[in-house]
Amino acid sequence: MNNHQEGRQELKFLFPAGKKEAILDWLEAAFLPDPVYPFSRISSLYYDTPSFTLYHEKRSGDYLKTKVRLRWYGDLPPQNQGRNIICFFEVKQKTGSLCRKKRIELSVSTERLAADPFSDEGLINLPSSAVSPDYLPSGILLPMLLVQYNRYRFVDPEGDAGIALDTEIRCTRLNETFLPGAAPVSTGAGVLEIKGRSGEAPLSLRPVHVYLTKSEFSKYARCLEHLTEPPGRSA
Repeated sequence: MNNHQEGRQELKFLFPAGKKEAILDWLEAAFLPDPVYPFSRISSLYYDTPSFTLYHEKRSGDYLKTKVRLRWYGDLPPQNQGRNIICFFEVKQKTGSLCRKKRIELSVSTERLAADPFSDEGLINLPSSAVSPDYLPSGILLPMLLVQYNRYRFVDPEGDAGIALDTEIRCTRLNETFLPGAAPVSTGAGVLEIKGRSGEAPLSLRPVHVYLTKSEFSKYARCLEHLTEPPGRSA
């Protein structure tokens, strides 16, 4: 079990998807690629209660917010049967801008992930079997959305900040028992995320600030809203 309990400051900036190349070009010029994981294709299976308690925490701007997900890296291989991959079950708690995360490494069959993760008994019961109840929000947690995106990682050579550029964010699958609409659904936006002790953006980012809007953006919340409140639909 890997526990990430140490506090850190997190900043998020939203940008239009069409500005990806301009921002990525600047990051490649001003920062260093992460020496271990410079690029990843990320899949996150998000959990929530049937009444979407965790989503409403985010939308209401609660001081204390919780996020629960199963995450894996890279695309599933075309031949799924009999293969396992490393996944990470994560419970992320945010108090104001201070974050902490409990992360548990698991080996999961790719066949189960590729089939129907919303009806798989093992994945449904994962929250209660993976972590102690006192670390989870109250209520039954079920897998609701599968969100996938590309992440580019950088480090600031003049500070301790880690920088992630998330692009092509979209919901590719959903729990049809609880959610309307159809996947895939694109958010039409990207996210620049900065994590470090100072809680401030590196000065080297100033030239691209014109494209950035500080935001408490949540991939899970944005995808959920695009499914339940499609753009252009009358209120």
